[in-house]
Amino acid sequence: MTNAIIDESELLNRVEGDEELLCELIDMFLAECGKTVQQVLDAVVHEDAAELHRAAHKLKGTVGIFGSAETIQAALALETMGREANLANAAEASTHLQQRIEALRNSLVALREKYCTKS
Repeated sequence: MTNAIIDESELLNRVEGDEELLCELIDMFLAECGKTVQQVLDAVVHEDAAELHRAAHKLKGTVGIFGSAETIQAALALETMGREANLANAAEASTHLQQRIEALRNSLVALREKYCTKS
């Protein structure tokens, strides 16, 4: 299955077909992503460029595991804003990031249902 968010076959290739590893990665993402997204949002609200850079960089690495190009780009845009201490468009970019993260999360929940259900 290929969709606009992730490429399932590419993701399975990344984990060398190890569905158990895929499930672990999905579970870690679902458990931790919300906290990291909140760190990004808090940094935007508090206009903390250094924290925005750090949190967005961490988030970019996390979503990069799943190969979600649009989500990676959204995190990279905020990471760059933080690194350059230019937060003029950070609120708009953080809204876009939240939308991308929610779409990724929904795709991963669907994959989890497909691969991670115990018989």
